[in-house]
Amino acid sequence: MNEATQVTRRGLLSGGAAAAAAAPAVLAQRNPNDRLGVAMVGVGTRGIYLLERAQECPNTEIRVISDLYDGNLKRAAARAFNKKAQLTKDWEQAVASPDVDAVFIATPDFWHAPMTIRAAERKKHVYVEKALCRTLPEAKAIRHAVKANKVVLQLGHHQNSDPFYLKGREIYRSGQLGKVTLVRTYIDRTSAWPEWQFYTAYHIQDTPADASPDTIDWKRFVANAQEIPFDVQRFFRWRCWWEYGTGIAGDLMSHQWDGVNLIAGMGIPETVQTMGGRYFWKEDREVPDQWHVLFEYPRRDLNITFGCTFHNRHHGTNTYVFGRDATLQVSSEWCKVYGAEWKPEYKNKLAAARRRAESAGLPAADAPALVIPDYAMKKGELEVSNHIRNFIDCIRSGETPRCGIDRAWEEAVAVVMSVESYFRERKVKWDPVNEQIV
Repeated sequence: MNEATQVTRRGLLSGGAAAAAAAPAVLAQRNPNDRLGVAMVGVGTRGIYLLERAQECPNTEIRVISDLYDGNLKRAAARAFNKKAQLTKDWEQAVASPDVDAVFIATPDFWHAPMTIRAAERKKHVYVEKALCRTLPEAKAIRHAVKANKVVLQLGHHQNSDPFYLKGREIYRSGQLGKVTLVRTYIDRTSAWPEWQFYTAYHIQDTPADASPDTIDWKRFVANAQEIPFDVQRFFRWRCWWEYGTGIAGDLMSHQWDGVNLIAGMGIPETVQTMGGRYFWKEDREVPDQWHVLFEYPRRDLNITFGCTFHNRHHGTNTYVFGRDATLQVSSEWCKVYGAEWKPEYKNKLAAARRRAESAGLPAADAPALVIPDYAMKKGELEVSNHIRNFIDCIRSGETPRCGIDRAWEEAVAVVMSVESYFRERKVKWDPVNEQIV
């Protein structure tokens, strides 16, 4: 996997230049009372959630539902408010429909680029799940199509619409953390079964009984990949193979990195170093079950780290923004600020924590974990529209969505740099002039 990788094996991304030449100066701003027609492309584990949230938006109607598996189509049809919505396995038909104004794409990652570009060329607005794509040529082609056709794109990084992360950005920008030189972020997770072993819903670990070549359009699935015989595991558990995605980098690291980018706005890293491999779950996948990355920004005196393992979840998920004067701790469940431990006033906080540990019968060594933060955000303190509503609102207003094409481009480059470093077995650098990984 390298920068020279073709955008698509089937030439599905051609025609971008012609579309750019024909693009209008701006897409007309929509009347808020106009009813938006939506196509849902991919209604599996994530897509069915997007369908349910999209149709809750005012004056928004699901008009086309596309998926390659009969079971997903039937479930989506049952949950759609619009019982006249068209069902199809042909994603190109869904994107081209004159009744559609916006397309939601929640397919395996290797289909994101062809679908996003085709939708943009047809002047459809696009909500596409993370990661944006698999390769640098794909990212460049998506950026060109979106900008040339002046459509709204929202990348599915929901931290951008999470009150805790938005509060974290406010705190970071206030300067109260002091000089920040390190951000540490991680996702450790595991279950009794291997990660990514789910089918049609995250809580289902058994292959659907009816999943077969009769109910799954396998030919369409591999039309943008190597043509191989039907494999039900690759269809549902595609994240486990490089052919279809970028493993931990695109599925989990992209979330954490983008959350930090929301807060700190550091953009594309100058250098990236990745290490990882298969250390526990070895038999059911091609991609690593551990992924450890260092993103360097020497011009900003800043390092960002990401770590992930799939065999233990003692620490779970967290992000620490380490400033000289304070530390910001943020996740989808909290936003906290702790004063610097080197300052004299910390001694009083630690003494109080030791007393609480003693009264609870805990060892003194546990006291630091009981130090009360200087600030802890309460739920409801900041009201924010959800990520999908933000996308729909921006279609109508013409405003830039919270994770628009420029932020999506930065995410794509960071993800691809991480993967390239892993395969090249060395540190890689970003050439901003030529937009190349070297």
